[in-house]
Amino acid sequence: MSNTYTDYHNKIAITVPERYIDVKTGESYAVSPKIIEQIEYHADNSTLNHLIMSALHHYLSPKPILNGGSAEILQQLADIRAILENGVYQIQPAAKPKFRKDQTDAAKLLDMKDIEDILDAFGG
Repeated sequence: MSNTYTDYHNKIAITVPERYIDVKTGESYAVSPKIIEQIEYHADNSTLNHLIMSALHHYLSPKPILNGGSAEILQQLADIRAILENGVYQIQPAAKPKFRKDQTDAAKLLDMKDIEDILDAFGG
């Protein structure tokens, strides 16, 4: 049974089925209670369009390639975030990276935009 959620202020409605198909992989997934909770919240607060656009942005954005340095820090922060959001999460031990000298110099620079996004996610 599907439910329809409406953001009347922005004239947006979304019908949420019990299952959906991931358009990238073709796999079918059940809609989680957390997804429904977020849709209800944003429909009630007239921000449903922002939720949908944010989800599409994250869905379509390529994942960063991890090669140590700032990427390793960002991965650890993402792991901490997953623990906080989901409760239980298994962290895989980091593999020892193999670097060339020119790669290590570039990896030491932190991408401030990524750090700001993660800090925003933690409310800071």
